[in-house]
Amino acid sequence: MNKGRNAGKPCPDCYTNSFVFLADTDDERWHFYYLCQALWQGKYFHSLLIGSVIEFIRIDEFTMALHHANITISQNKADYGELIGYFKQLDEHQANLNKQIKLIHQVRQSMVYKMLHK
Repeated sequence: MNKGRNAGKPCPDCYTNSFVFLADTDDERWHFYYLCQALWQGKYFHSLLIGSVIEFIRIDEFTMALHHANITISQNKADYGELIGYFKQLDEHQANLNKQIKLIHQVRQSMVYKMLHK
């Protein structure tokens, strides 16, 4: 994404107002996905936002920031690997919680349906 407070937030799918990253390998794709995820959650991109009404980030500034972060983490691969492991676990946990929330909504809907269709 490149607009608002979601600027820099990675998404596995393409969306309007987002930058597209083309990777040579699946490993490279996930490497940069989790790097962007870490930077976005750390609010790293907030200082790069411009605009008074709708904030956005320029692709050149985003690319330079991502390149700089990639060089920095390449010097400390062990800590980065550990961080990525934690992020993957948190993503799985979040997906599990989202499924539970969806089930709760379905139960509520069925309860209302049962009540109204007796």
